[in-house]
Amino acid sequence: MEGLCGPGVGPYRPRVTVAVPGTGAEATILLVDDHEPNRFAMGSVLRRAGYRVVEAASGHEALAALHRSDPVPELAIIDVRLPGVSGFELARRIAADAKLPRIPVVHVSAEANDARDRVEGLEGGASAYLASPVAPEELLATVGMVLAAGREARAARDERRFAFELQRAFLPPPEKLAALDGVDLAVGYVPAMARLELGGDFYAAFAVERGVLLAVGDVVGHSLAAATVMVELRHVLRAYALEGHPPHRILELMDGLLAHFHPEVTATMCLAILDPRTGAVEVANAGHFPPLLISPGQGADYLHVHGPLLGLNLAHQQATGARLAPGEMLLMVTDGLIERPRVDLADSLEDLRERAGRGPSTPDSLRDDLLQHYSRGAEDDIALLAVRRQGTEVPGPRGSRRPAAEQPMR
Repeated sequence: MEGLCGPGVGPYRPRVTVAVPGTGAEATILLVDDHEPNRFAMGSVLRRAGYRVVEAASGHEALAALHRSDPVPELAIIDVRLPGVSGFELARRIAADAKLPRIPVVHVSAEANDARDRVEGLEGGASAYLASPVAPEELLATVGMVLAAGREARAARDERRFAFELQRAFLPPPEKLAALDGVDLAVGYVPAMARLELGGDFYAAFAVERGVLLAVGDVVGHSLAAATVMVELRHVLRAYALEGHPPHRILELMDGLLAHFHPEVTATMCLAILDPRTGAVEVANAGHFPPLLISPGQGADYLHVHGPLLGLNLAHQQATGARLAPGEMLLMVTDGLIERPRVDLADSLEDLRERAGRGPSTPDSLRDDLLQHYSRGAEDDIALLAVRRQGTEVPGPRGSRRPAAEQPMR
């Protein structure tokens, strides 16, 4: 098949008239080339294949066309050798324009076709690089491939954005948690932005008849489905807690619900009910990190409390009792805070214990310190909850206030 024209060559009248399957005839394409015969040749091929084509002869015209076009083109085909602004620079300006969506770029050139030019174009964000003259079949195949990839990426971004909005809608903001009587509370949530997936990490804190319920959890998996199950678990957590059940019974009820309605899903959760008047705290755990009990100036220890994952329909142990003195804090986190590839989890847990033990003495400051230190390089979502019992009592020696059965573990 004869190729489309290059500089100084008369336009080729295309014989291809069938659209590439699956790309959709409604797609709009921006075609940027200062050589009119080239624009005519490629534009004819694209229009006969069912595409709407917006033409521009320079970088300035291209940017203006993008801002006034409705709909905004899904793809830009840009000649590398443009007057004033090169095709490479135009692609960079399009990518940096905050008012424009992400627009895939295909570079075309009859002259800049050596390896360095192609590398510059691709490293600048181009999805493909075509040498002119280009056969109509190759042009349409490339356009169809880039459009399909762009639509798939856009769908993934839309799903992720929807899931984040869903999480924000159901994770209460800190200002709605600050009014709990008798405690100071700080929460944090950091999404792993590098991933195109979404986890099911969550926190919860609200008043119940027995005091204040505190929980962090993580639905296993990374997807919109994990996020929606997370929302469901937060709802049933409130329902079961307001019925007055102790922590281990709440976990058993949630376990049965998950096993019945979502048998393919498991989740972890650490759940505590704190009485701010007495400092008594009951903790139950379902496959999650145990909470840290922090005594400012004296260090921190993990409470010895474990249990099976939610979703396995197994019995859960009675809640473990402990006491939070005025000024002491309880820290609950999800695994995304400290788990790292090729790092032993026991070492990570010990590092967290030591850092929290010598860290700030207020929940807000502790949260900020931990997130600033650990969130860099995190590959998973992070949920964190820190609560401090109000009061001015100075804690005595660690071992003097708890029966042996309640002693935390190091």
